[in-house]
Amino acid sequence: MCLPSSRARLFDAMGVGLSFACLVHCLVLPLILLLAPALSAWLALPEAFHAAILLLAAPAAFAAMSGGWRRHRRAGPALLAAGGLGLLALGLAGHEGWLGALDPEAADRWLTSAGAIALAAAHLANWRLRHSAKSPIGEAETHG
Repeated sequence: MCLPSSRARLFDAMGVGLSFACLVHCLVLPLILLLAPALSAWLALPEAFHAAILLLAAPAAFAAMSGGWRRHRRAGPALLAAGGLGLLALGLAGHEGWLGALDPEAADRWLTSAGAIALAAAHLANWRLRHSAKSPIGEAETHG
């Protein structure tokens, strides 16, 4: 199939635009994650924010990791997710002052940031393994 020249240019332009949008997304999101602890001094969040995030993240991670396990049979993403959730829980404990750390706010920021990054990495690894894995054992493959 041969596309007219103007259409081909349009699709090329769309491809370049979408690639640029992807690049910006991939570069800006980690920067925002790295700046999140510093930005928290200016952004007031409700006191229950940490607990709410943990209560939402835990079941979502469990569902995603168990589904991934059934597909790719690799424990790495689930272990990383468990570590990330543990760091989020320690961040909550630091925020509440339960750790007895010298600087609970710094402990909260660092532990929560590390937990969020670990959890995001676990979800990314799980997603990649799910999409690169062959059909699970015992599941019939169907071809359309």
